[in-house]
Amino acid sequence: MLSDIISAIRDLDFARLNDILASIDMLTLIKNPYFIGFMVCCSIIFLIRGMEKALVTLFSAPALLLLFQVTVEGTNAWDFDAQKLLIFCGGFVAIAGVNIYVYFVRGDK
Repeated sequence: MLSDIISAIRDLDFARLNDILASIDMLTLIKNPYFIGFMVCCSIIFLIRGMEKALVTLFSAPALLLLFQVTVEGTNAWDFDAQKLLIFCGGFVAIAGVNIYVYFVRGDK
């Protein structure tokens, strides 16, 4: 699946990339016990080792995918609702704000 995503980006085939991302069901993945266990184990390791930046990155990637999936669910490229766009922009700003704070504002201790 990752090779399909990379090849779609490399070919600038955004319709195929949208189909690939739409086929990933993040809501089901987040409820998977193996995924939850993996995230908990990684979170504990990152917290013990003091790797806050890695922890934020670990949570930001699925959060962005989930935000994207919830936003584009049931719409196409030409019929896009302004309310969903506002939700997407607000969620993206919140995730980006946390990342900017952790990576740049807080700095190293």
